Amino acid sequence: MALKFGFLFGMRNPRQWEKPWPQVYAEMLEQTQAAEELGFDSVWMSEHHSAEDGYCPSTLVAAAAVAARTSTITIGTRLLLLPMHNPVRVAEDAAVVDVISGGRFILGIAVGYVPHEYGTFGVNRRFRPSLMDEGIEIIRKCWTEDKFDYSGKRYTVTNVAVQPKPVQQPGPPIWIGAQAGSAIERVALMGDGFHYVGAPSSYALYEEAMQRNGRDPRSIPVYDSRDFWCAEDSDEAWQEAREHLFYSSSHYAKWGAEAAEADGRTLAGAPARTPEEMREQGGPMLYVGDPGEIIEKFEARLAEVPIDGTIMRVPPGMAHDKVLRQMELLAKEVLPHFAD
Repeated sequence: MALKFGFLFGMRNPRQWEKPWPQVYAEMLEQTQAAEELGFDSVWMSEHHSAEDGYCPSTLVAAAAVAARTSTITIGTRLLLLPMHNPVRVAEDAAVVDVISGGRFILGIAVGYVPHEYGTFGVNRRFRPSLMDEGIEIIRKCWTEDKFDYSGKRYTVTNVAVQPKPVQQPGPPIWIGAQAGSAIERVALMGDGFHYVGAPSSYALYEEAMQRNGRDPRSIPVYDSRDFWCAEDSDEAWQEAREHLFYSSSHYAKWGAEAAEADGRTLAGAPARTPEEMREQGGPMLYVGDPGEIIEKFEARLAEVPIDGTIMRVPPGMAHDKVLRQMELLAKEVLPHFAD
């Protein structure tokens, strides 16, 4: 069973493990270089705004730095929050990243969900779907047309002439993050790849949407992502990662609760209060263990959902030497099991 492996970097700098900011970014660059040297498929930059731990707000800037330090590995965003950005600016910056990388860039995008982030940019959160749809249209025009005007519900732009054009033509693949509803439909209508979020039911919705729109669900790449840690010994893996993964999980739970309140939804269950409770609640979606356990978890995942790749989050605040050691272990023990 073939499966491609990538790493997701948020460049978070929690206070309990705080480092100088230049060190945070220097270590990320070293880790992306190590990922390339060890044979991983891809590295991805993740985005949030006004986060207390400095969660990376500038994915395309970070991607350009990675592009300049690597030569073969695929570089992508998972995910750039498109409604918070001017689409012409995104198209220009993404084109430059693609040029610097020699055509190795994937633009992964989503509508976002954390309520306070939209206020940071003066964006009405209710307009997310139309901002997303029009943004994608404008980006693709920027990459393929010499000059154009565009007038839509949210954007009106004139005399747009983006140079340089991307190396990849008609442009870098646009992968869309989605879990349900109109977002899944957008993947089927506009996506070159699917950043898959959620349970098997989300994949079933994706299959239905693709077939409804005359597309084969297997015709575009499907990658998921997860909280993750691997060590030689299962207990060692848990002890190394438990506080870091709990920190990450707690923040995502808080943001998810804020989004649910803004949307008028009620979340099922209460957030975990301890790392052990998180582990129990996370069940099969929290991948922590020794290489054999990790292989078993991914084999079970592939039997459940036919993903093409998986993107592993680097736990916030994890020591640099431990991240490098995990990469080496995975390259030696896990990647060969899922090679083509």
